[in-house]
Amino acid sequence: MFKATLLTSLILTSLLATLIAGSEPKFPLQAIPESSKSQFLKRQAAPHVFVDPGYRIWGMAVIKWSDGKYHGYYARWPEKLGHNAWMTHCEIAHAVADKPEGPFTHVNTVLSSKHLEGWDVNNAHNPAICIADGKICLYYISNDLKKIYDKDPAKFYPDNQWFVKNRKALRNSQRIGVAIASSPEGPFERHPSPVVEPHGRFKNIAVNPAVTYQNGTFTMIMKGDDIRKDGWFRIQLVGHSSSPTGPFTFQPTPVYDRAQTEDAGIWYDQKDKTYYMACHVMGKRDLALFHSTDGNAWSMTAIPLFMKKQFRLGDGTIWNPARVERPFILTDDQGSPIMLYLAVADKNANGNIAVPFKK
Repeated sequence: MFKATLLTSLILTSLLATLIAGSEPKFPLQAIPESSKSQFLKRQAAPHVFVDPGYRIWGMAVIKWSDGKYHGYYARWPEKLGHNAWMTHCEIAHAVADKPEGPFTHVNTVLSSKHLEGWDVNNAHNPAICIADGKICLYYISNDLKKIYDKDPAKFYPDNQWFVKNRKALRNSQRIGVAIASSPEGPFERHPSPVVEPHGRFKNIAVNPAVTYQNGTFTMIMKGDDIRKDGWFRIQLVGHSSSPTGPFTFQPTPVYDRAQTEDAGIWYDQKDKTYYMACHVMGKRDLALFHSTDGNAWSMTAIPLFMKKQFRLGDGTIWNPARVERPFILTDDQGSPIMLYLAVADKNANGNIAVPFKK
């Protein structure tokens, strides 16, 4: 155990040193306006800053639709319920903007927290999105209660006391679902069963999908617990399907298993003919960058730093929020990144920040 722990520590230290010492990232980011920090902390919606008063929000996936507008799908839950309600009281809402940086305006809820007639009875969180053959495919995670709740939720919906008491079991009930629509406002039709459940190399959970659609194939990176390890050791696996509803066939080798990772953002660059993935390396102040030419075998890029978990403001100062996670990368029609969306928490405020890539 000591040797394994020491080895992991050395690997992480080496990775961090590489990230810090490396030259400019492959996809450098622009500064955001000087006012963005204060607007965020005051919860004032503005270009580059998306907040939703009365709600905690976490992560946003954005598409450009045929109407020329940018449609964002984000996870939100009532502020009064506190942080832990992300797992029990979250819904997915829809906002719209004229420009990729916003400002975004809330439009409607597309997936509610309660869905009594489906497998996904409780919660809708961590949206991921892609457009395929004129359809909007909205992936999300939800709690499949059938193995842990012995009552009919349509008649006796779990109360907060039950949620608190059974939080570990609830965590391990999380699965990936998909809902499909023909227009940004919906209605989104939920698939009647989970798209991904734990199997093969991963156990307990199937969560945090990132999906891209290319040449008739859906490529998904998701998170599960490594079946080879005791307890919860999060790894990310890549799978493919010819249908948005699966089944997805996952590669047996994780994208990366030297450290725990999560919150992938995936895209395909048609000019490079390469898949890219940015993700959160748990416990670190950086997001790492991986690439793959076939979508199956992944490795870190020559410069593994995607970004430091900080923002450069227009006046040259650096903003270091407490948490920066959930990267989503919006690309142009050729797959070149144009805008990065990040979930941010700092000083009792949370929301999403949009950062443009350098051209």
